[in-house]
Amino acid sequence: MMFFASHTARPTPANAEIERFSDVHDREDHPRDGKLHALRWACGVLIGLSVFVDFVPSAWAEESPAAAAASASKLTTATPASTVSNKTATSANAESDAANAAAPSTIEKNPVAKLPRVAAINGGLVVLDLSTLTTPASEGPLYYQGNPVWVGRLTTNGPRVAVIGAGLEATGVQALTGTPTGEALMSFTVTAGDYPEQRLTIKETKYVHPDPDQLARFSREAAEQKAAYRVFTTSVHADAQWPKFQWPITGRLSSPFGFKRFFNDEPRNPHMGIDIAAPTGAIARSPADGTVALVGDYFFNGRTAIIDHGQGVFSMLCHFDKVLVQAGQKLKAGDPVGKVGATGRATGPHLHWTVSLNDQRIDPRLLLAEDSPAK
Repeated sequence: MMFFASHTARPTPANAEIERFSDVHDREDHPRDGKLHALRWACGVLIGLSVFVDFVPSAWAEESPAAAAASASKLTTATPASTVSNKTATSANAESDAANAAAPSTIEKNPVAKLPRVAAINGGLVVLDLSTLTTPASEGPLYYQGNPVWVGRLTTNGPRVAVIGAGLEATGVQALTGTPTGEALMSFTVTAGDYPEQRLTIKETKYVHPDPDQLARFSREAAEQKAAYRVFTTSVHADAQWPKFQWPITGRLSSPFGFKRFFNDEPRNPHMGIDIAAPTGAIARSPADGTVALVGDYFFNGRTAIIDHGQGVFSMLCHFDKVLVQAGQKLKAGDPVGKVGATGRATGPHLHWTVSLNDQRIDPRLLLAEDSPAK
């Protein structure tokens, strides 16, 4: 069951720009005294549970044994370039109707390695086997939507693959190219995921309608963050191996990826990360090996660290009470990054984790074996 907004209002251009590059929003409610609050809280829990059951994206639905076995037998299907170039384009409406009619793809079990998990939906991840490409095309660099993509091996002796992030705006036939604006070498299809709706009440109106000074501050900060995400650090090895990821903190998953968000009943862009409830001061750790690309204290994100895991793979951890790393610092998976807080646009302590792959925000859970962290 899905509920959609009863209106089609869009953010103003200024706020739309804010929402595009402000990946976070979330909250973890503060406790308050009083029986009335306790009653409201209990009702909210019951309603929230029923909403979660109805709204959990079908991309995360449990696979049947037969479906899991079938999906484990293949990588994401790629179409040869000749098929793409000769294919008659369908109308935008027909393509949209087809995507909406199709059930969102389940997460596939990758035959080369368990991780990353494949979900060929918007906000998902696709793995393409490059063995069908001729040399030197198979050796890269390769591009998706003008951005270089991760190329390497998922296991030591596995085939060379391209790991591609499909952003929340992507649907339909997508192309892997040999240059930023070149013709398709391979293609793949992305279907529309079924993401739920979330409505939040933000008491500090500056985070809903920033004034001119706050907008100017945000513009400076957005440029800084965009520049960090678009750095492409290549591996020193000819055959890079996919980084091993772990949960950055233990706790309850309080807000999943892809929520269609409304702040004070006004539509905003989707939630581009996940939120993990944790107490103030809890230590958040690096999800994988990498280098700290950027540290800052931002209007929306609060105290933030962005970690470069190589070849366009980034983690952003934010809302920290205190950041424990500095730009340029080398990290191993599990190294401390910061202490949980509620800085920026947050109504309570939690950790927000965004993953960016080829400058597209994807669901971090695709990089992990479990859909939620240990509590």
